[in-house]
Amino acid sequence: MINAFQLNLRVKIMFILGCYILGIMSMDFVSYDDFNTTEEKIEILELAYSLNNIILEARRYEKNFLLYNEKEAFQENKRYLAQAITTEKEILDKGGKLKVTPLLKELDEQIVAYGKNMEQLSLQMPHDNGEHSSVVDRLRDKGKQMTELTEKIVDFERNQIHVSLLVLKKQLVAWSAFALMLGILLPFLMILKIFEPLSIIKKATEDIALGRFNRIEVIDTKDEMQQVIEAFNIMVRELERRQDQLVQSKKLSSIGTLTAGVAHQLNNPLNNISTSCQIAIDELASGDIELLSRMLKNIDQETLRARDVVKGLLEFSRVQEFSLKPSQLSYVVSRALRLAQSQVPSDIDMVVEIPEHITLPMDSQRMQEVFINLIINAAQSIQGKGQIMITAAKDENADEIVIEVRDTGQGIPKEIQGQLFDPFYTTKEEGQGTGLGLSVVYGIIQKHQGSITVQSETGQGASFFIRLPLTS
Repeated sequence: MINAFQLNLRVKIMFILGCYILGIMSMDFVSYDDFNTTEEKIEILELAYSLNNIILEARRYEKNFLLYNEKEAFQENKRYLAQAITTEKEILDKGGKLKVTPLLKELDEQIVAYGKNMEQLSLQMPHDNGEHSSVVDRLRDKGKQMTELTEKIVDFERNQIHVSLLVLKKQLVAWSAFALMLGILLPFLMILKIFEPLSIIKKATEDIALGRFNRIEVIDTKDEMQQVIEAFNIMVRELERRQDQLVQSKKLSSIGTLTAGVAHQLNNPLNNISTSCQIAIDELASGDIELLSRMLKNIDQETLRARDVVKGLLEFSRVQEFSLKPSQLSYVVSRALRLAQSQVPSDIDMVVEIPEHITLPMDSQRMQEVFINLIINAAQSIQGKGQIMITAAKDENADEIVIEVRDTGQGIPKEIQGQLFDPFYTTKEEGQGTGLGLSVVYGIIQKHQGSITVQSETGQGASFFIRLPLTS
């Protein structure tokens, strides 16, 4: 059961999309604010240009006043000075606490001092005396300072706009990079949280289709995906259980097929035992100890022979847990051959070439079942005389044992070789086969961490290659 704080898949997707939308809105908000600031700076720059032009106009009328002593020039100068002060206030009202404020205050002081000098000159008559010249010099000096200050203000505001544009460019690059990162990161998170678990499940289902019942490691996503994986593992366990039941049913079917042959194999030692007993009884009166001893030994040997046949069948039919133990390959093959021999016609030669020193970890009972199925299938594919050969050799490069089961039968068409190991697939007539034999073989080899492949041409027999690791 998922706790209250754990988010389901739908909420996670909405959260990821919400983060993306929130990021885009944040970028829009910051960019909008910066554009507004830049727009205000442009307006201040326009006012600064206007202020500079106003001061220049005031200086022009100052020049006319000094040259011609016109009252109209003095009034225009005064009007432009008042307009300059008004423009100063507009600039301050636009930006509040601006970096250019100290320059504006200094300009305001110069305008006031300049205005006083103009008033003083307007009250004086033009005389060529020292006081008049001194006032004119101060006036011109103040005017020059006003012009320089307005130019500084224009330059300062122009630089401020350049800085703002540079900041906007950097922000544009940064926001673009951030948006690109979000565009990469968020899909990656979705892939990590959603599509990657789905791909793992897809791969696991493909393995199941191939007979490999592999459980998936549960990913702690705390959402529906985790529940799906847990349910998938439950399904895999159930499929494994059902497959084991299927394998056991196939084994019981094989036991039914082998029983007739086992009865035939038991008949020979029983006949020998019966004959030896009759001879011993007949010769009992004569007291021929040597003959009686030979007959009793014969009975003992035939009894052991019958016991081995029954023991092999019992071991084959017994249900046991899968267990890997070091086993001699030649011994496992010989026991399988003994059980399957009754299903191999007498005109089919059985050739086994397996070095006795080959020992590898395997479940003897299940590998015996593998060889029984392959031997019976090979025998059924041969019409008339033929040969079945089982060989084994070590692959030094792969540290594996390669086992080949080859027959001289009718062969397997290329188009159906890919389906041979599918459950319930059979090329035999209805009622002649279940289609489980090679599927069971494939499953057992997979449990041994090995592989099985087939090579065949129509009319040229078939070879099944089994590769088993030398270490578990």
